[in-house]
This record gives sequence, C-alpha cells and structure tokens, in this order.
Amino acid sequence: MSSSIRCSGPYMEAFSWFVLFLLQVRMLTFTLASAQVQLPAMFVFGDSLLDAGNNNDYITLAKANYPPNGIDFPYGATGRFCNGATIVDHLGYLLGLGVIPAFNDPSTQGPKILQGVNFASSGAGILNDTGNRAGQVLAMYQQVEAFGNMVLPEMRSLLLTSNEDATTNFDDYLAKSLFVSDIGNDDFLNHYFVHMANPLHKKKLYKFGARKFLVFGLGVLGCIPNIIRSYSQDSKQCFEEFNEISVKYNAKVKTMVLQLNQELSGVYILYWDIYTNMRQVLDNPSEYGFKYSHTGCCDCIVICLPGNLVCPDRSQYVFWDDFHPTDVANEILAKQAYKGTIQTTYPMNVKQLLQL
Repeated sequence: MSSSIRCSGPYMEAFSWFVLFLLQVRMLTFTLASAQVQLPAMFVFGDSLLDAGNNNDYITLAKANYPPNGIDFPYGATGRFCNGATIVDHLGYLLGLGVIPAFNDPSTQGPKILQGVNFASSGAGILNDTGNRAGQVLAMYQQVEAFGNMVLPEMRSLLLTSNEDATTNFDDYLAKSLFVSDIGNDDFLNHYFVHMANPLHKKKLYKFGARKFLVFGLGVLGCIPNIIRSYSQDSKQCFEEFNEISVKYNAKVKTMVLQLNQELSGVYILYWDIYTNMRQVLDNPSEYGFKYSHTGCCDCIVICLPGNLVCPDRSQYVFWDDFHPTDVANEILAKQAYKGTIQTTYPMNVKQLLQL
C-alpha cells in the first residue's frame, strides 16, 4: 500500500497561484529574450514536426498531449512531439512573435489570431489520405481551407477598422506575414513516393494574399532512429537509400521554388534545405554539444508514450523520440533557417526576407 499526503484549503490554493505565477514568469522570460517583433504574423502549415496540438481532440494515435512530451516546455504536454519547443516555436521566438497558437485550440480566436495561427497536424501530407491509418488528421488541403474559409475572414473583420484604407492595410498585413510550410515527410514515411513537389497549396495561399513563404525540404529520413533500427545493419549508421530519395525530392522542391518565384508576381518563396543542416549536426554531434545522435532520449517505439523512460539530460540528444528532434536540436535548426547561408536557405534566409 502506498501512502500519500492530501493537500487542500487556502495553502493549496496559494500554492496553485504561485505555480501559475512561475509559469507566467517563465513565459515572460521567453518573450523578453526574443527579438523585437519583425513581422505582423506567422502562419504555419505542416505535419508532426511543427504540430502544436491540432490533433489533441481527434480520434487518432498521432497525438502527443500527454507526458513525458513537453517535459521541458512551459505549458507542459500541449501536443508537441518534443520535450520542449518545435522548430517553428523557436523561429517565433527569433521573430519576436513567441509561440504561434494551434488552430484547433478553443482559445485561438479574436485578437490572438493576429500574431498568426499554426495549422500543422501530425500525419498530414501532400497526399490527402496520408496519415489516415493513424486516425483523424488535418490534411494539407484542409489546413489551407481552414486558413481561407475561417481564419482569414475573422482577421479581416478585426483589421478592417475604417473604410478609407482598410483593404490596403489588410493586404499589407498579409504580404508582410510569413507563411511556413513543412510537408512531405509523412507522405514518404507512410510508404508513398512523391514524384513531384506540389505547388498548388502555395498558389492558393498566394491568391489569399500571402507573399512571403518558407518551404522546408525533406529531412534526413534515413538517419532518424526508427529507420536506423528498422533498416540499417549498424545501429550507428544511417540508411542511405532513404537519404538519397530525400536529396532527389529536395532538388525538385528547390526547382519548384525557383519556378514559382518567377511565375508569381511579388512573391518571395524561400527553400530551406533542412536536410543539409540536420546532416551537419548528425555527422558532427559533439561540435553542437550532443553526445547521442542516432537514438532517441525517450525509450519508445515510434512516439513517446506515458510510462516511457526518458533520459535525464535532454540536451545531449539530437532526437526526442523515434522521429522528432529535441528542443535543443530544434533551436539549432531554427537559427539556421533564420540566418543561414545561401547554401541551405535559398535564395536568402528568413532574416533577409523580412527586410524586403
């Protein structure tokens, strides 16, 4: 029989308020440490790499709103497949926006949406049925439709305060905002081979008024712990056949970006070669402060579940679970997207884009 102490009354209430206060202070520290706000908003579309909790209320296996996920995140287990912040969270800090709220969060409404909305959903892909085996998912086309049919009208009503220059102000707001797209990883991991990068979603967002985009390439799929364990003969060696497909796919994405930049008037689309940046970390882990680069911190199969053991020092691991990077790795990657060289962020980095 286990013993327990039951706390109640005014002391427990005071303690609860104290804990809430500490959480608010921690979030304030994140905000103060961020850069000055550099753009009106950021809108995020993608899969589990960027998911902020949009699958929490879905009937699906692809969600992470339970510990030990979020063990190092101020708000705890919010639905992020990480011990802390995702790449786009860290990018939000760098841009001065902070954490972008999830579309399916009931509190994401009113003025809160003016800093941006995160539509990313674990399991989502370019193909509409990607991720369905795990259950419900907010597919890429549904993410774009949700922006155009639900969020866009609400933002317009919030911003259009006068008839004289209202339309100009709203168009300028959208044109200066950043639209981030990370998609395609789950298409491949769910046994699809994507022969061509699909530009249709970008064109639809362009019609809505988006002008500045950051498009992720595929990651180092052959080096994630799940693939190494399943396919590689050496537990410390990547499965290069998968990486070769990532490289070929990314070349097509880069070509698509070049074509769209020429085709669409006034558009700036950046291609981020996250593959190369991540490969640099995995091939030289000690240079980035990591000790473990081919195994996850969470002792799990696929994703981190309640009861799974986690490593005591997450900062030593590149990967959190079988697929997703840790908070520290995400921070390193976000900084590369923000101020990287033309070799990995083409034709410029995010910081340079926001100066246009």
